[in-house]
Amino acid sequence: MIDIIVNSRSKNSLLELKKIENELDGTSYRVLKTSKTKNASDLMDEVRADNLIVIGGDGTVNEVINNYHGKEFIYLPYGSGNDLAKSLKFDRDNIDIRKLVESEKFDEYDVGTVNDKKFCSGFDIGFNADIIKRANNSKFKRYLGKHIYLFEGIMGILKLKRYKAQIVWDDGQLSTDRLYLLNVMIQPFEGGGIKFSPEATGKNDVLHVMIMENMNIAVFIYNYLCLLLNKHHNLKRVKLITTNKLAVMTNQKHFQIDGELVRNREQLNLSCINKFYKLKRM
Repeated sequence: MIDIIVNSRSKNSLLELKKIENELDGTSYRVLKTSKTKNASDLMDEVRADNLIVIGGDGTVNEVINNYHGKEFIYLPYGSGNDLAKSLKFDRDNIDIRKLVESEKFDEYDVGTVNDKKFCSGFDIGFNADIIKRANNSKFKRYLGKHIYLFEGIMGILKLKRYKAQIVWDDGQLSTDRLYLLNVMIQPFEGGGIKFSPEATGKNDVLHVMIMENMNIAVFIYNYLCLLLNKHHNLKRVKLITTNKLAVMTNQKHFQIDGELVRNREQLNLSCINKFYKLKRM
């Protein structure tokens, strides 16, 4: 028996579901679709089968790991950004669903936590969180797909904000009123395919932290271009940290995890949980 959780709001996910149903012809399975009243986290309480397939984007798998029951599962990424898929080097053309279901092999991955929420890829305060907010409210999102983040990033440069923040990590701290970006990664990619942390693998058992603060706008733009062009060795005045724990106080009213915007109401305590979830592989 197989349970399939699918993001019903995604046309690509629903199209992939049809392919899966054809490939599983003759196999017993049950489809659990997200709705306005039930997200993937809620549906995890309804999972009964030995095998689980999750079809959706970064937000869907984020919901799954926030109510994860410890059993390995198959992840088929079909969202708008699919940053986790890029980090995992997912290749649908080489996936045999039947063999994957029968496989006993899996990889274990870390997650980050911020207070009571978990994330698979990344966390942001500052510029990246503002991009998500702009993208969510943009009338162009339906037309640009994953490119909406690049578009709103360019537009966001014109309205670049800076924030107050106090940041404390294992062996250091920083206080600033000119924070442009605090980026914390578990996997290398986020933001529509930007490699924010080349060193992250999802298996490092640490948080990979990037801080851009106390620099002029020209230097910030230069650094962001370096990230877009994968020229990390050219970054200027950027603080890079690996740490087990991070505490943040900021006046920004929201933060983002795995592409989803969350309201910020208190001190944020971040940490890494080693080998938290398991993804099947052939």
